Amino acid sequence: MRDRKTSRGRVAFSRQGGEVLKSDAGLLGLSILRANATELDQLADLARLADGDTLSFIARGINPMADIAAVYRDMLAELEGIYSYRNCLVAELDGNVIGMANAFTARLIENELAGARVTAREKHLFARTELNDPQSYLLNSIAIMPAYQRCGIGTRLVEAVAALALEQKFSSVTLHVWADNTKAIAFYQKLGFKMDGHAAIPWHPELAHFGGSLLFRL
Repeated sequence: MRDRKTSRGRVAFSRQGGEVLKSDAGLLGLSILRANATELDQLADLARLADGDTLSFIARGINPMADIAAVYRDMLAELEGIYSYRNCLVAELDGNVIGMANAFTARLIENELAGARVTAREKHLFARTELNDPQSYLLNSIAIMPAYQRCGIGTRLVEAVAALALEQKFSSVTLHVWADNTKAIAFYQKLGFKMDGHAAIPWHPELAHFGGSLLFRL
């Protein structure tokens, strides 16, 4: 991954929580910021858009009546952990959160799994987990509110994640995408991501994906 300029300019980051990380004149009023604890409800809604079916699959294997929105909100509220709001960026337009990205060093997943009890459904997805490169910066999820999709906001978030990875001296950004999610695959390929691995995930009636999961790398 190289530090590169886009047609809209270099992504600039601040180390201070809550400060503007990128303000995009091409999308008037749009800023990319570090998430804060007052945005948990909006983050939970966006996280469900990004990866709700996978979390639902895992959580409802433990409790069939699990409230997925509440599960996401509880994880986002934690000060540590991969889903912590501290590991999220938000796209804000005129004071409203309209997009989010959850990203962190991929080694955090290894740390969370160490000594943890793995459920049957987590084992079902374990081939995907094994693809992780702990030396990379992982874009775990990204979502834009439907009314604001196809406006370039996802690109701005990915650029911000890539800039943050470079700032922290990571040589690559990785992400997982379901093989049947052709729109997401085309989006990431347009941004320069290349497929770097495939995990064969068996079909399951409560996980409506086919073809397994792909690891992409920038």
